[in-house]
Order: sequence, then C-alpha cells, then structure tokens
Amino acid sequence: MKPLAIFTLYGLLPVLAACSSTPPPPPQVTPVNATIRLGRVTEKTFLTRLDVAQVPPYYGGGTSVGVGAASGGHGGGGVGVGFAFDLSRLFSKPAPVQQVDLFQYKVRTMDGAIVSANAPALPGVEPGMCVRVIYLDGSPDARLAPSNEC
Repeated sequence: MKPLAIFTLYGLLPVLAACSSTPPPPPQVTPVNATIRLGRVTEKTFLTRLDVAQVPPYYGGGTSVGVGAASGGHGGGGVGVGFAFDLSRLFSKPAPVQQVDLFQYKVRTMDGAIVSANAPALPGVEPGMCVRVIYLDGSPDARLAPSNEC
C-alpha cells in the first residue's frame, strides 16, 4: 500500500470509531391515546417534599404459630406446638423513609399557551429546556417528559 493511503486510513479510523461509540438517543415513546404539546420550561418552583410509602415485607409479619400431631405404634403419640420469630427485625435498622421533591413546572408551549404541571423532580429539566406536555385520554392533568424536538 502507498504511504498516502495508509495515512488516510489511519486518519479516518478515529473518526469512524467516534461515530460508532456515540449511541443514538433513545426513542421517545408516547401512548397512542395522548395529546402532546411541545414547549420550553419557563419556571420551576419547589412545592413540597413527600414521603414515599414503603412496601411491606413479603412475609406477613414477624411471628408465626404452628401446631402438629403425630401418632405411632404401640401406644406412642404426641402433640406439639411451635412458635417462630423473625429475629432479623430485632437486629436490623428500619429502612429510612424515602422522600421525593415535588415541583411546579410552568411551560410555554409552541402556540404561546402557558401550562402548569406538578411533578416530581425530572432529571435534566430546568428552565429553558424543551419538554413534551402530555395529556393522557383527554385528562386535564399534564405530565412532562424531556424532549429534544424544540
């Protein structure tokens, strides 16, 4: 191979590698029965902090009771009663209460309307960012999703 062709090939390899290492943005999926409006966030106001309900443990509780009976030949037999306790609850700390920050977002849609939506903190959604305002099934409550379509 000629030196010029080799240098050109080595020069293009980093460009090709850079193109292949950048993943395409994930698709933005929207329900079929939704109304969507695009807009930019104009205001983000902290409303409150909410406690998130903890899921109860799979096993109904920490105590269980069992009764059993057995009989044997030659007049032998027995009855037993047993108790079981979940000792792990005695030695483990309760899970900390998880909290979620609730914000009020104001969005100016492309047609000039101002939409207000209360939602938990959305990663990367700050004033000036493009969002989708989604109304499911004609609901008056708006949901927000980050967008790159503005």
